[in-house]
Amino acid sequence: MPMPLTTARLTLMPWSLATEAYKDGLVTAWDDPEVWRYVGAGRDGFTRADLDGALERAAERGSLDDELLVVRTSDDTVLGTCGLYPSSVDGGDPDETDLGYRYGRLSWGQGYGLEAAAEVMRWAVEEWGLNRVGSNAQTPNVASHRILRRLGFTFTETRAVPKDPTRTTDWYVWTA
Repeated sequence: MPMPLTTARLTLMPWSLATEAYKDGLVTAWDDPEVWRYVGAGRDGFTRADLDGALERAAERGSLDDELLVVRTSDDTVLGTCGLYPSSVDGGDPDETDLGYRYGRLSWGQGYGLEAAAEVMRWAVEEWGLNRVGSNAQTPNVASHRILRRLGFTFTETRAVPKDPTRTTDWYVWTA
């Protein structure tokens, strides 16, 4: 996917088009423990080394441009990421594709998450030809559950988080 996707307020850019400034913007957006509160076992912050390692792992999987950098078009502010992932990254079925997203606190509560996810789902269907997409959100993450339900995902089950079995994540599926 060489071209970015666009919505009324957002540009969703593949990593191959992301500048160093955009990468630094993502580190700034994600260097907040609240951003990681419902991700895996959580973490205290996020560094450029963390980002570089994640990008390297995605490149090794061949999925680097399946995760899109979400940028607010009006002022070029990096808000987070949204994209498609092998479900196995989160402990799911290796033959399935999941929708995933993570945003910095600056963008919370403004509808950007739903807007970006809806565009990625359009891309999943029209460009990837997918008729089934999974996703998961930690059980207490009310905002993510709301996005998934609004996109037409259906709850399927609750599982322990692989890296922290004291936490649970709710799995969803969307089918055409």
